[in-house]
Order: sequence, then C-alpha cells, then structure tokens
Amino acid sequence: MDLSRFEGRKIALLGFGIENISVAKFLLKNGIDFQILDKTPAGKLTREGQLLIKEKKLKIKTGTDYLANISDYNFVIRSPGIPYLTPEIQTAKEAGAEITSSTKLFLELTKCQVIGVTGTKGKGTTASLIYEILKNGYSSLGKIYLAGNIGIASFDIIEEVKSEDLVVLELSSFQIQDLDCSPYVTVVVNLTDDHLDYHQTIEEYQATKQAVLKFQNENDFAVLNKDYRECYKLKEFGKAKKYFFSSKEKTDGAYVNRNGDVILTVSGEEKICSQKEVQLIGRHNLENIAAAAIVGKIFNVAIADIHRVVTEFKGLPHCLEFVREINGVKFYNDSFSTNPTPTMAAIDSFSEPITIILGGSKKGADFTKLADKIKSSTVKNVILIGVEGPRIKKSLEKAGVSANFIDGDKDIETIVHQAVEVAKPNSIILFSPACASFDMFKNYKGRGEKFKQAVKDL
Repeated sequence: MDLSRFEGRKIALLGFGIENISVAKFLLKNGIDFQILDKTPAGKLTREGQLLIKEKKLKIKTGTDYLANISDYNFVIRSPGIPYLTPEIQTAKEAGAEITSSTKLFLELTKCQVIGVTGTKGKGTTASLIYEILKNGYSSLGKIYLAGNIGIASFDIIEEVKSEDLVVLELSSFQIQDLDCSPYVTVVVNLTDDHLDYHQTIEEYQATKQAVLKFQNENDFAVLNKDYRECYKLKEFGKAKKYFFSSKEKTDGAYVNRNGDVILTVSGEEKICSQKEVQLIGRHNLENIAAAAIVGKIFNVAIADIHRVVTEFKGLPHCLEFVREINGVKFYNDSFSTNPTPTMAAIDSFSEPITIILGGSKKGADFTKLADKIKSSTVKNVILIGVEGPRIKKSLEKAGVSANFIDGDKDIETIVHQAVEVAKPNSIILFSPACASFDMFKNYKGRGEKFKQAVKDL
C-alpha cells in the first residue's frame, strides 16, 4: 500500500466517531502524525475514542470553535457526520487543503474490486444480501468483506484486504459527498428526499449519489432502480454498463412480476425466487433481492446459489423485524424507517388491520405522501410521538385520514401499552416511525431495542 500521500502533510481528523477512530488506528500503526478536531467535548466522546486519546496521548481540540484553525492543516480527513459544504471546510479547501474522507481514501488505497451500495433506504439489506450471495457462490481465491455504513469501518479492514478480494461497502450520502473515484460496481437502491437535515437541498442530496457513478469506466457496472425517477436519471452518469431493476415492468437486469416472482434478465429470463419462498416481508424487499441478484450474476454466481441465499436470508434487525405475537396481535419493529419512504413500504407489506406508531425528531421530511398512503391502507390507529408527531397529525388530517389518532406518551413502555389497548386480534402493531430518533433515543438501534424490550415485557 502506497502511503506516500501522507508524507510531509499536516493532518487533521475532523470528527472522532467510528470511522475516524479507525483511521486514527491506521495512522498510528504507520507512524503518521495527526491532530483531532471535534465539536464534542473530549469527555463526551465514545468510550473507545476516549481510551485511544488517553492511551496514545493524542492531540485534540474540542468545543464550538473546533474549526477555527482548520486552515492550518493541508490534509483534512472529514467524518461523514460533518457536512462537506460547511463554510470553514470550504475555506480550507480554497486555501489549498486537501479535504478527504475514510471512504474516499479506502477507494484510492485498496486495489481490490469494490461493490458500493447506496440509496435512501434498503441499502443495508441489499448490501447484506450481496455479501451473502458472493460469500456462498463466488468462485475466487479471495475473501469477501462487508463494511461501510453497516457498522464495520472500512479502515478496520484496509490492511488485510488483498487485490483478489471483494469488498461490499454500504455507503450513506454522508460518505460519498466528496468522492472523485467510483466503485467497480455501484448499486443505487432508491432515491428520495431523506437527510434534508444534513444536505442543504434535495438537489444537493441527489448530486451526492452521482459521484458513485460518474467516475466509473467501461469495465465497471451500475445497478439502478428504474421505479424512482431521480434514481433512473443516474444512468446518464459514468461509462459503466448499466443494469436496472423494477417491480413495475420488465427491464434489462431484473424485475418483480405481478405474482411476486423475481426474474433475472441479464442473460435471458431466469427465475430467482417467488415471494412465498422468501422470509423478508414486503414487495420492496423483492426489489432488494432483484438488485442483489444482478450483482451475483455480474460475478457469475450460479442461480441455485442465489436462490438459496435469498430464500434463507432472515433480514436485518430493526427492518420489519418480527418481535412476537400476543393474543392474535403481531408486533413488528421497523425502527430503521427514519423517513416516510420505508414506512410506506412497511404499510404495504400487510393486509391485516394496522396500529402504527409514528413520529420522532426532525429530518425535514414531507409527510404528504405518507398521509395519502395511510388514507388508502388498512391502518386503523395512529399513535403519534416525538417532536414530529403534531406535524404528522396535521398532514393526516389534511389528507382526510379516518383512522383513530392517539397522542403517544414520552415513555416507550406506555406507548406500547397504548397500542395494545386499541389493537384487535388478527391485526398488526407496527413501530415504523418515519422519523429520526434523536429527540427520545440515542439512535434508531436504541429505539428499536427499547421497543422490542417493551413488547417482550408485556
């Protein structure tokens, strides 16, 4: 691995969360000096971060003015949680500093083939499916890795990855905002108006997705969802061979037919699975399977191996996760739904009457389409929680939703009891907030775990 680009540079790690902690360990191992800049006080950083700072006596500047001297550095490694367009970052860039990120460095430094999976929602499930398909069916001497936004930092594996290996990277819009290189295979699962609390406009958010395609060459591949207009428009970027997937029409790649069968069309029509064979719930998950199957075909994985993986795959925690059934009422944890799009998909996944729990912290989402979906669905009760609860209620009332509205408590245990009180036998209680979690919980994982525990305690 060529480390010459780090030589003679004055390096700053901008932010000290999971990804830059991983970068710090890499730099320390290779004897490369750096300083940490983070808004969060040192005593409130993660335990792992605090221990590393103490053990290695790392240099760190914290507080609200942590960016004041950023122009003193000529090599800045930005954490994904800090927007690339932050004025101080742009000023440093104009002064000649190189602004990069762990994802960008990983793509530049590794020589193996990378499959990058991004999109508003579904990228975690799709990336995991691709990883399992390749791990179980790809004929190669190399290893298969799964990393990125899914929980394993790319720099955790950077020194063990060899040229013959494959790396599946789940990539958020935060991680790809400043890319100037693209993965060998890029999958864009869908594209809607998520993360407007971070990106300044929907156009800026959409533009971040272009970077994973526009530097691809003729030997690369792109897999795009044809059913989302902004996603389909990405076909104009890059020189890669484009494949598409759809749950509405036949297309060059894969599609879901009216019967719920996933059909691969990369080289003739080949049936991957039927909806009744898979353990994942919802038509949107058939789209995820279609995307993953295309990638499997690109790497010459046998249809039988793809079929076996997608029918045995049980899904990820907090993604339409079945918790338990009590007195004919089934509880589902869909805490990963932090915007309206996956919540609408979750609603579509059930024909039974639904009691849904909605609300959380702000992300700038528009709830109009969600309200229309609820109006035409089997939702009978809506429990509204968090900061966004009142705004969601206004959208529901404006749409003329006839469901029963309930103002939820601030305590998740009480909220679950409120749901149980109104749910009838042979129905669904669906925890799919359509909002971020930070007003009441640390993150979506903590929110989902709290919900599951409250249900198990009933």
